[in-house]
Amino acid sequence: MQRFAYRFTLSLGIVALAVACSSGAEQQVLRKYFDASKLRDQGTLANVATVSFDREQEGSVESFSVVSVSDERRTPLKLREYAKEYQEAKSADDEFLKKIRAYQEENKEAIVRVTKAEKAKAKLGGNDVAVQAAWSKWRADLAEHSKTLSEKRKLLVSERSLAQISTYDARRPINVEEYDGELVAKDVTIDARVRKADQVSNRQMVVTMEKAELKGAGGDRSGRWIITGIK
Repeated sequence: MQRFAYRFTLSLGIVALAVACSSGAEQQVLRKYFDASKLRDQGTLANVATVSFDREQEGSVESFSVVSVSDERRTPLKLREYAKEYQEAKSADDEFLKKIRAYQEENKEAIVRVTKAEKAKAKLGGNDVAVQAAWSKWRADLAEHSKTLSEKRKLLVSERSLAQISTYDARRPINVEEYDGELVAKDVTIDARVRKADQVSNRQMVVTMEKAELKGAGGDRSGRWIITGIK
């Protein structure tokens, strides 16, 4: 029985030590975040978080302690792939715009007649019928090109956004689109003392942190932890 109690006490001590050792970086990020939120320091918040903890809505965190830190989750970053796809879509769109403008210039009078007839729901005759069919196809293709370009842009922006914030260094700026790597995420559970107006309460929160670890011709770059979720 004594041996079991000793092992149980020892295991608790090891767990406590592990949490204490792993929470140093988290403590710094969280303290900076909650202090900046309290002061509404938007400059600091932009460097450490993508989510807000509004003083009026949520209150101010006066103190907190880290309860646990989850295992890290890793997701591949496709920065170079998405950047290439976006550039290809943009080049295709630029080329298409040249063609549609050329057709519009060559047939501008007929296109004006077609457009007016469509608005008035009037019938067309002669060559204007062919122009209407062609111009409808041009417009449909334009919409498809615009949709594809928008989707590729959204993919790239979404992939690039956190990587840029996490790895930003004014002394060593990089173009993250030239890198691949991984997005690392973990959840930090904390017990917090929160003041809202004249009320003080204890809340347990789960804070999600993420960072980018990039690899490229310019060398490896390990980013800093960014707070991306809190509940």
